Amino acid sequence: MTRRAGIYVRISQDRGGAGLGVARQEEDCRALCARKGWDVVAVYPDNDVSAYSGAPRPKWQELLGDINGGVVDAVVCWHVDRLTRSPRELEDVIDLADRCGLELATVTGEIDLATPTGRMIARMLGAAARHEAEHKSERQKRQRRQAAEAGKVAGGGKRPFGYEDDRMTIREKEAKYIREGVRRVLANESLASICRDWQERKIVSVAGKSWKPSGLRRLLASARISGRREHTPRSSWESTKPLLGEIVADAVWPGIISHEDSDRVRRVLSDPARRTTVEGSTRRSYLLSGVLRCGKPKADGKPCGWGMIGRPRSGVRRYVCPNTPGTDACAGTATNTERTDDHIRDMVLAALESGALMERLRGQDTAGNDLYDEIRTDEQELEELARDMGERRISRKEWMIAREPIEERLERNRAKHAKVSRVAVLMGFVGSFEDMQARWKRMNNSQRRAIIKACVRSIEVRPANPHKRWDPDRFVFDWVA
Repeated sequence: MTRRAGIYVRISQDRGGAGLGVARQEEDCRALCARKGWDVVAVYPDNDVSAYSGAPRPKWQELLGDINGGVVDAVVCWHVDRLTRSPRELEDVIDLADRCGLELATVTGEIDLATPTGRMIARMLGAAARHEAEHKSERQKRQRRQAAEAGKVAGGGKRPFGYEDDRMTIREKEAKYIREGVRRVLANESLASICRDWQERKIVSVAGKSWKPSGLRRLLASARISGRREHTPRSSWESTKPLLGEIVADAVWPGIISHEDSDRVRRVLSDPARRTTVEGSTRRSYLLSGVLRCGKPKADGKPCGWGMIGRPRSGVRRYVCPNTPGTDACAGTATNTERTDDHIRDMVLAALESGALMERLRGQDTAGNDLYDEIRTDEQELEELARDMGERRISRKEWMIAREPIEERLERNRAKHAKVSRVAVLMGFVGSFEDMQARWKRMNNSQRRAIIKACVRSIEVRPANPHKRWDPDRFVFDWVA
């Protein structure tokens, strides 16, 4: 009976993108089918897909489905390692051969899966292919690490945003947007808000596409833009590249932002508590949601303290303490949204116009420079400790004892340092009351929230005076400085 053959071709890396590797494999496989008198019913090409990494191989899955469905009863490939570099997957192929009468042919030599000797040869070739893949992977990891430690330029493809095609020269037209993005993130503005603003201003990526929060996050968190080389080892089971890698050296190219600003923005963007959506927008229609806190006293005399949210009633927008089941929210406080937004705006602008608030914020920001120096010193001490243990100058026990107080101090200082960059959002905004009002009108809600959160930690809303139509005294500010 004439066999119905499916040709499977695969290449791990197709740097040119032309598919020439799989085309050559297909040509040799068709010639083999012609010599055997088999009919080629389908070709299954997985171009630029690694079998070792565990990445999905759509055409491989399609081939397995056709084998089980009886469409294909013979598989032809260039070599066994084109099918798989995993002994586990090879066993699946052997099971298919037993169950479906599958025949396997390779251009590089005959393998009869119907006999014990043929299966042994297939397993030996599969094990050798796995060893070669693992050895190659380790060698490539070491090469990438060495290149990173030397601060060399890495990667192919498109040039990085902010740099020319040589990947070394700063492209100032784009670099100014990177500095702007860093400044706005440190000011607590959302990535989605920045992306919307850049879209309106026609600021696009190197590929000519509009910025998305996920891409902007990776750009601003990259150590590259601070002139440092980052190494990000990735395990084969990880589907996505981690956001932050290990900074191992100063790079051979100049930085667009300072090391200090880079460390700050990396901490902000990697903070799990930061409420961002990577691929979407968390557009807030209510300016003060989460900033206002319910101040209605409970039975024990303490304020409710629950975050107030925006909720319309009879067509009127209001901030309310929510009546969410299963929470301690009292649901007993509400305030008109429009009048509250205007009052909070005027209070914040008046505080900024006085100058005293800005002076105190600047004092905090200066203190941040000292914290930054302490953080860098502790990070270097940890690196030296690890090197000492690696070179057996100290024992593991000594390393653990010395490491603990440094890590505690480092964590404490990092938490403090993350809070002292609030002044960044206010630079270029503070001026006369009238000027700030004009700028406020041009801002979106995310930018306005950034201004407010740079000045206040929270605002408590106490019960209103029933004898007043509008009671501004019910708002109690917890100023940052």
